[in-house]
Amino acid sequence: MNLYRDAWIPVRSTDADFQLISLKRLLCQDEAWQISIPRDDMELACLQLLISLVQVAFTPTDEIAWRQKMRSLLDEAAFDADVAPLRDWFDLDHPVHPFMQTRGVKSAEATPIQKLLVGLPEGNNHTFFNMPGEVSHLGASMAAIALFNQASNTPSFGGGFKGGLRGTPVTTLITGDDLRQIIWRNVLHEEILRRIMPWYEVTKNQPPSWVERIKSGDKIHANQIGLLRGLFWQPNLVELIPANTERSCDVLQGKAQSGYSGFNKEKFIFEVIGLWPHPHSPREFEIKKEGRTERFLGFTTTAPAWTQCGHFLFDQLGASQAKEGSNAAAVVTQWRESGASNLRLIIGGYRNKQASILQRRHESLSIGEGWQSQNGQQTIEWAIGQALSVKKLLRGKLYSVVKGNRDKGLKALGADIHELGETFFYQRTENLIQTWLKEMTRTERREEKALFTADLSQICRKIFEEVTDPYCQNPALIRTVALAKRSLNFELNKLKELIAQ
Repeated sequence: MNLYRDAWIPVRSTDADFQLISLKRLLCQDEAWQISIPRDDMELACLQLLISLVQVAFTPTDEIAWRQKMRSLLDEAAFDADVAPLRDWFDLDHPVHPFMQTRGVKSAEATPIQKLLVGLPEGNNHTFFNMPGEVSHLGASMAAIALFNQASNTPSFGGGFKGGLRGTPVTTLITGDDLRQIIWRNVLHEEILRRIMPWYEVTKNQPPSWVERIKSGDKIHANQIGLLRGLFWQPNLVELIPANTERSCDVLQGKAQSGYSGFNKEKFIFEVIGLWPHPHSPREFEIKKEGRTERFLGFTTTAPAWTQCGHFLFDQLGASQAKEGSNAAAVVTQWRESGASNLRLIIGGYRNKQASILQRRHESLSIGEGWQSQNGQQTIEWAIGQALSVKKLLRGKLYSVVKGNRDKGLKALGADIHELGETFFYQRTENLIQTWLKEMTRTERREEKALFTADLSQICRKIFEEVTDPYCQNPALIRTVALAKRSLNFELNKLKELIAQ
């Protein structure tokens, strides 16, 4: 299967059933499609793969060319000409350099194909699947998507294996009305590429790592990695094992087809020095005496995506003035600088502990008109800060109930109701936050800020009562809860008064 030639993209439309289509059909025909895969993380991986394929084959020269690409269909002859130099590198079964694989990988035993689907190593983890061995056959389409996802978005296979260039990152992409529109909105033009990657021109013809292989023991500087090589970085030696029989893909279902039952993997060591500026993820930086250190944002807690909204949308400096801060993903920066009035953002990734996946994350944010202005940025940052301040108050007052105060004669409750309260807060404020972000044109007014704070406070008070009421049957806890509640109301009223000033 060739990613530039064959029908492999799993899609649906409003008036068509599930089918596999080619990249040429997607870009050259006026049809509205959406990716259709049962797992949301695989849908996001498929979208990233498509964006990367289009990015390296059809890079617009400047903003004018980029806007033209978004408005128009590609000519089929031009499509064929542009992909011709790349086609052999993106063949899943190429005899010499198959897509994201290495021929002749040595392994003591084959790894079940299930391990390629993140979250189910070898049947002993039931986070995403019900039965061990549930996935034993992947068709070529899902195998290519899973290979790309494993190399680009996940922690390593385990001890001794390398992870991707971003670790386990948060991915932020601009969404749209249909798949073709979404892809072009996330393709960078060359003016942006030269800015984020000064070495873009000298490395633009660099082959991928499964063609020009990384050598064991290599020390590779980030500025030696070109656009194509970085977008399709494969840090591991992997080789798919063809299945002996044809059958339906265990993920996409459908008709019987040839596919893969497992893969071989082999350890080898190398080092990447510095951080490659991947365009699909925001980064944090910190400047110390030793120099500037950077890392890609990741999901480290269960807090919803809106809590990091500022990092996703803007380039921020911390309070220490250029000593710390963050940079939005390049695709978001390009969209912001283009003057687009609205922003719809897909946010996805995994929360992990070393090589183990703890949680799959797939969220969205819709930001209204004016978001990219200075006032818009201040309004967004104020709202997120206000919500987090109320959450902090709730958690803190509940924690005071949990711990009590022996010196003041306040009995400790003991149970971790502060954790439960925080979870409830995030769940019950989601719609409020999302609505605020969508209505950017009116949320700057003082009266709207007062209403927003009042709504947050009401949710906070209800949660406090809900999680403490069951324990108030114990007379020894009544005073502990009452004092914490009074303190909470006092602090919430102070927030209200600050807006009125």
